Amino acid sequence: MKKSNPWTVVFVLALFAVAMYPFFVLLASSFKHQMQIYESPWFFSSPLYPSNYGVAFRQISQPIVHSLAVTAIGVAATLIASATAAFSFARYSFPFKNALYGVIIMLLMIPGFVILVPQFISVKNMGMYNTLLGQALPPAASYTAMGVMLMRAFFEGLSRSLYEAAEMEGARDFSVFARIVLPLSKPIVATVAIMSGLQIWNNFVWSLVVTTGDKVKPVILAIMTVQGGINEGDGVKLAGYVIASLPLLILFFAATKPFVSGLTQGAVKG
Repeated sequence: MKKSNPWTVVFVLALFAVAMYPFFVLLASSFKHQMQIYESPWFFSSPLYPSNYGVAFRQISQPIVHSLAVTAIGVAATLIASATAAFSFARYSFPFKNALYGVIIMLLMIPGFVILVPQFISVKNMGMYNTLLGQALPPAASYTAMGVMLMRAFFEGLSRSLYEAAEMEGARDFSVFARIVLPLSKPIVATVAIMSGLQIWNNFVWSLVVTTGDKVKPVILAIMTVQGGINEGDGVKLAGYVIASLPLLILFFAATKPFVSGLTQGAVKG
């Protein structure tokens, strides 16, 4: 095995440190009062003020619940639509199959702002304005195209003998899908879940357009209005940023291995 050049390792670590340093500054500043941020902006300074997190959490706790609900609904809708459509494309032959798949993939090329107004009108007409469903379902529909592409490639890479053995045992299509295909597809399912979850959680523009007031305000909007006292200043707002990022960090680190595996296999199989 060829050994790594030590200078290459140092260079990569230096790039990583530079990339991560803004996050370090964010974390350090979240424990400071306003004057400490001005006087020592680059590192931690004494005394620390963990009370910033309590003040911020009281202001964004309910919006975090809203965002968790919206993300859960959106991810569930994306996975159901993507998995069933991808299985159909991978398993069956039907008229205009390739043309229909091409149309779905073309949706990836449409910028989000182009369909923003039609989506808003549709949501308003269906009575879903300023609701959790109104925030979740349109983004889920947009991210389904990517899910179909990744899942179809993965499903087509599964051994045909699995399908043949299931058919010989008399398994119906739904049983094959639910008991054989999905259990073997955990990496790609995790990949699509994480990718869509990140996008839905951080969807600032759509949340701004489709919500009003505090009834279902997501955390991506709520952190803009987080405020501290005169002494606390921006430290409370920065603490709110850290708190708002924790659910996604926990999700990503818990599913890093299947996420990477799913990206790789979904890209090369087919």
